[in-house]
Amino acid sequence: MIAIFLVFAKHGEGNKNCALQCEPQNIQLSSVNQDLELTWDSPPSCLSQKNLMFELEVLLESRHVHHGAVRAADHAGSGHSWRWTSSVPLECATHSIQIRSKCGELSSDWITETLPGLEPTAEIQVFPQDSVFEVGSRVTFCCIVPTTKPFKEMTVRNYVDGPRPVSTLRPHTYALTLDLRWPTPISDAEVVCRAEGVDENGALAVIGYRPTDRDLKCETRDFSSAECFWTVGHQIFYKPTDYWLLEQSCSRQTSGKCSQKVRVDQGEKNWTLVAQNVLGTIRLVDEADLTKRVRMYAPQRLNISSVNAKNVTLRWFWSVQQYQRLPLTCQIHVTKETVAIQVEKSGFGLTSVVITSLSPNRPYSVKVRCASESNFWKWGDWSQTASFHTEGDIPDALDVWTHREGNITHIKWKLLEDDQSHRKITHYEVEWVDSEMTEPKKTLCIVHPKTSVALNLSPFQKYVIFVTAVNAYGSSLPAQMIAPPQSPESPQWDSWRIQGVAGGFNLSWTDALNETCGYILDWCPVSGDCSVDWLKLPPNTTSAVIHSKDFQDGVRYRLSMYLCTTDAPMLLAVREGYTREQKIADGLFKNLRWEQRVSDVTISWDRVSLEEQSAFIKGYVMNCSNEHKSVQVHTENAQVSNLTVRNLDIDSYTFSVLALTSMGECGLTKIHVTLNPQSDNLISAFLISLFAVCSSLIVFAVVCYRQRACITRNVYPPIPEPVLKGINVPFPGVSLCPVEEPIVQAPVLYCPVAGSQEDVDKFSPHPSDPQLLQTLHGHNETPIPVGSWSPVSPNPSYALVQLGNNRTSDDALWDSEDGPWLSNFPRPQLSDFIDKGQNSDTISCVSNYIILPH
Repeated sequence: MIAIFLVFAKHGEGNKNCALQCEPQNIQLSSVNQDLELTWDSPPSCLSQKNLMFELEVLLESRHVHHGAVRAADHAGSGHSWRWTSSVPLECATHSIQIRSKCGELSSDWITETLPGLEPTAEIQVFPQDSVFEVGSRVTFCCIVPTTKPFKEMTVRNYVDGPRPVSTLRPHTYALTLDLRWPTPISDAEVVCRAEGVDENGALAVIGYRPTDRDLKCETRDFSSAECFWTVGHQIFYKPTDYWLLEQSCSRQTSGKCSQKVRVDQGEKNWTLVAQNVLGTIRLVDEADLTKRVRMYAPQRLNISSVNAKNVTLRWFWSVQQYQRLPLTCQIHVTKETVAIQVEKSGFGLTSVVITSLSPNRPYSVKVRCASESNFWKWGDWSQTASFHTEGDIPDALDVWTHREGNITHIKWKLLEDDQSHRKITHYEVEWVDSEMTEPKKTLCIVHPKTSVALNLSPFQKYVIFVTAVNAYGSSLPAQMIAPPQSPESPQWDSWRIQGVAGGFNLSWTDALNETCGYILDWCPVSGDCSVDWLKLPPNTTSAVIHSKDFQDGVRYRLSMYLCTTDAPMLLAVREGYTREQKIADGLFKNLRWEQRVSDVTISWDRVSLEEQSAFIKGYVMNCSNEHKSVQVHTENAQVSNLTVRNLDIDSYTFSVLALTSMGECGLTKIHVTLNPQSDNLISAFLISLFAVCSSLIVFAVVCYRQRACITRNVYPPIPEPVLKGINVPFPGVSLCPVEEPIVQAPVLYCPVAGSQEDVDKFSPHPSDPQLLQTLHGHNETPIPVGSWSPVSPNPSYALVQLGNNRTSDDALWDSEDGPWLSNFPRPQLSDFIDKGQNSDTISCVSNYIILPH
């Protein structure tokens, strides 16, 4: 135990000797900017003390603000140093540093070194003066005011920061602490201090970042220099960052580019850039083989060597000979007015190219740039621009469309653009022929710029139509259309409604199975002049967006979709719609009228024309109102032209009719109606009917009076008395026998021919005509039955008398001027009557016959 105690006692004595023998010597305290730097020495014998340390304490105005320690073994030799940055400017407060040596738990006494602050003067002093601070740091500014001047305030100009309290460091010395969150991009921040009775004073401060440059990349352009690029970081506005490339200054390049002359060989190499500002330094390194990073200079002396209608040849030269040994790819930028395209060509040491597929008769401009094809790095610089104008050519084929209206076939085509006509169009040629070639082909010339023609063609035949455009270089390829025959049995297509989108129409459909050459969409206004426009779509298209400069809001358009086939186009669907519907103006309903039926009132109007429909009408609504009552009726049938309000009281009403559209209720039209009692309606109806009947009777009477003669002749014709016409009495004393009253039996002409009873029957009146028999025998006599003849009146024999031209008296009878025989009698076969005797009971007839009344 005693041995152990002696060992520990000896060890403690050694530590005490170490701490005392190794006390700091030659202590010096100095300031570097805002840093305190303390230097000291230790005896050479202390170098072997592995546990020797130096403790340090920092005091600010006698307040402990920091504690530190330095291991002696961390420093080679006997000299030591320690630096500490104060948060308070060294000029504004007294800073003290205490130091002692320590071995184990034993330490030497503290040794103090002091750096006093500045004393007040007759002027205000602000510290630190004109300093640069890093963004994100916290900085304390202090103000020393004269001893006899009361302090007022400390403020900040040209910098946005929240309010900060001002603290007192010591008498007449005040401090303001700021958190620097963002830089000062274009001007200094200023901290101002004010006191009563003395001019204000302040300090300027610049706030920025350490260098933040990045992404260094180097390349070569001519194999004799290196050119490097990088992304420039934050800059301190009045002290830009300095750069060094390959240890050579870049003269403060802030554009992110620097070039140095150096031989470029194959192989990887480090290309180093150093960036430095007042707050710090960074190094950027790019490891690369610059022979694989070639960015070429622009081609020189670009010229046009040959120009045709659709191609041109370009030539140029290289200013760097090494380019001619590289496989190159060149990009040609071709501009036609406002349209630009890029064409790429490849070749070994390329110095010329041919550009094809140009538009005839158009101005062009070109420029060229190239790059290494085997190790592509970047495109080189563009050459200067060269311009040329291609030669003219025949026009492109026309875009033609046709539609038929009865005998008229309308053919239309679109004007060719400048890059389609290839020269000024002089005229158009329209040819047509029927599909069966029954007529020769006909040709019509149309002067430019007319774009349509109407042909009078048979609607029942199919025609093939060709249209070509002609300019100074010739005719275009013919555009062919087939006009199909119109059939009365052609189905009428129902049109579906379509909604416009963004001033146009969006259409979509299912691709047709028999589609061969695409689709055609045409459209025109439903009402007014149908100026057709159209759009042709390629095969396998199932949607289209239609826009036209001629589209107008509030106008209904009919869109027709056709399938393009090898024959005539086939109609697939019809749509109607508005690009944008508009609210219909008031006064839509024309000739508004009303009709009362007891207590029901029907309001009618003329059908609304399409010109007046600036939106789809979905129905109608009618409001009936007065100061006592309000009724509304409506319908969703847009085809009706009347609405009825029922069970109204006898009163005056205002009827308002409106159309229902997607824009709401519009087209307001009003009519004022006063209802009449029901009795008044009956009296009015009776008086109107009575007036109509009386008027009809009066008109009938007047007509009958004026036409009485005609009516009497046709309804009650006069019955003439029997007369004997043309009787020739050849013998003296012979006369007609007077008729005496009463006569029991009337004498009958009996002219037998060869004593035949059949002839008598033919001459006798027909028994079915009693009126005629009554006429023949007198009103008071009974007709004699057919075939009963009186014996008192014998029928002498008659002989036929021959007439001229072998005509018999029978023929003469029918040719008489007085007309034919009675129509109700059989035609008699008697030729003539010849007197054979002088019997007083008989009537002698010579050369003539009795004509009975018609």
